[in-house]
Amino acid sequence: MIHLTSQNLSTKEIIQSVFSPLIGTTCSPQAEEMCQKNNLTFAEMLQPFARLTTESSLRDSGGVSVSLKGIRLNICDVSWRPPQTVLARKMLNDSVSNTHCEKTRLIHVDEFTSLDIPFAEPWYEQWRETFLTVQFPADHEFTRHFLSCLIVISSSDPNPLECANQLTRKVQMMQNVTPPKLPKWFTHDPLNCYIMLHDGCSGDITKAQQAFESMKMTYGENKCFLMQINSLQGTPGECPDPWLRYLKRHPRPDPNLVENDSSTPKSPQDSGVSMSMTMQMSTLETPPSGIVVGEVVHHPLSPLQEMAGDISAMSTSTESLTSSQPINPNVWAATNDDHIDVPHGMCLTANDIENLRHLIQDYTLRALIPYIEKLIYTLNESITTKKGVSRSLLTATKRWFVTNKPGTGNSTQNAVVYTNESTELQTRKIGDIYFMFGHYASAFQAYHQAKRDFNADSAWQYYAGALEMAALSAFMQGQTSRKTYDYMEEAIVTYLNICKLPQFATRATILSVECLKVKKLNSY
Repeated sequence: MIHLTSQNLSTKEIIQSVFSPLIGTTCSPQAEEMCQKNNLTFAEMLQPFARLTTESSLRDSGGVSVSLKGIRLNICDVSWRPPQTVLARKMLNDSVSNTHCEKTRLIHVDEFTSLDIPFAEPWYEQWRETFLTVQFPADHEFTRHFLSCLIVISSSDPNPLECANQLTRKVQMMQNVTPPKLPKWFTHDPLNCYIMLHDGCSGDITKAQQAFESMKMTYGENKCFLMQINSLQGTPGECPDPWLRYLKRHPRPDPNLVENDSSTPKSPQDSGVSMSMTMQMSTLETPPSGIVVGEVVHHPLSPLQEMAGDISAMSTSTESLTSSQPINPNVWAATNDDHIDVPHGMCLTANDIENLRHLIQDYTLRALIPYIEKLIYTLNESITTKKGVSRSLLTATKRWFVTNKPGTGNSTQNAVVYTNESTELQTRKIGDIYFMFGHYASAFQAYHQAKRDFNADSAWQYYAGALEMAALSAFMQGQTSRKTYDYMEEAIVTYLNICKLPQFATRATILSVECLKVKKLNSY
C-alpha cells in the first residue's frame, strides 16, 4: 500500500504519502477477472494514477476553502490484512538482511586501516517501508481507517444491479460489525461508491449504459462511475509498465543455499512456525562461555529482539497464521520465479489508461471531497454541541487549569476508554482528516486541543499520539521550533516510559525520527 523506496522523496513528501486517505475496494468475480487479464488487481491497476492532478479545494469547518495540491489516495483491497506478529518480524528482518548497496566508498580510519562502506543505506528505506506496511490500525488514531469503499462490478455480470446490491450488503456488514473488527472504518457511515467496468473488446456498450443508468438511479449520480478497459485488439505489443514500481515482491531465501534443506520455509505460514520453534530451541541451548544464562543480546533490528516472556505468546500467535484470514498476496509469490518481471496492462490502450486517470479525478472531485466536507461539518457540530451541553463546570475547569504531567500521580497506565462519539476522539478525527488532506494549520489546532483533553484525562497513549501529530503538522507547515521537536521527543518518551510500550511505534513515531534527523542535519 505504501511505496517509498527508490523514489528520492523529501521528508515532507514521505509524510504526505504515508498519511494519505485510505480507500478500500471490493470487486465482483467478473470485474476481478477483467483486471487479471492485465496481471493486476483493480487496486493495483489504479496505483500509478492515484494522485490528484487537478486543482481543487476543501472547505474547512468555518467554510473557508483550502487549496488541495498533490493529494494521493492510498487504495487497498478491503480483504487485505496486515501479517501476524511473527511473520511481520521476519519481514522486517528480511528487509534489512536482503538489501545491499553495491556502491561503496573508501574511508581511511587511520594510516593503517581503510574500510569500504556502503555509499547509501537502502536497507533502512526497505525496513521503513515494510514497517509502515505491516502495522495494524490503532484505536487511538484514524489515519489507517478506511474513509470510503469502491464497489466494483462488471457490465458482463448477469444482473449488475443485483451484484452491486450483494457487494453493498457485504461491505455494510464489515462496516457495522460489533465489536469492530478488521478492516476498520473512519466512521459508521463511510462513503460507498460504485464503478462499472466495461470490456472494450467483448462487451455490449448499449447494455452497459442501460445498467449504469439503473445504478445511478439507485445509488446517486455522483457515486457511480462507468469505465472502459481492455480495449486493445490483437496481439499485445511492447509498452511502458508504470505498475512495476508499485508491485513489491519479498524474495525468498537463495535456493542455491537451501536447496536441500527441508527446514526451509516454503510459505509465510511455514516461516512463522519454524521461526517460533527455533526461538524456543534457542532458549534450551547451553550458552557459550562468558555469556550469562538468561542474558540474550540480539541485533537491534532482529525479529528476535523480544523479552523472553514474549516467546510463548509468539508461539501461540503462529496458530493464527494458518487461518483463513487473508494477508498481503505480495509477501511471497506463488512460484519460484520471484524476480522474473511479468508484463502488466497488456490489454490496455492509451485511452484506457487515460480512463484510469479520469476515474481518480472524477471520484475525488465529485464524491470524496464533498463527503469529507460534510464529515468535517458533522464532526465540528457534534463537538460544539457536546462542549456546550455535556461538560460540567468542574470538567471544563480541570481541562483548562489543571496541568497534568505524564507519569505524575498514580495514573501511569492508559486505562481511559473513549466511545466513538466522545468529543476527544471526534476532535482527533477532525485533526486526522485535515492532516490527510493537507490542511496542516487546522490539523495542528485540532491535535493541540486533543492533546490537552487527553492530558487532562491521563489518557497517555492518546496523548502521545496527538503530540506527535501536532509536531508533524507544524513541521509540514514549515513552522518548526524547539517546542515542535520537544513534542516529538515527549511522545516517544511517553510511549516508552509511561504507556509501558517499549517496542511500540506508530507511523508518526517513525516519521518524527525522520524530522529529528532533518533537524540534526540542519544543525551542522
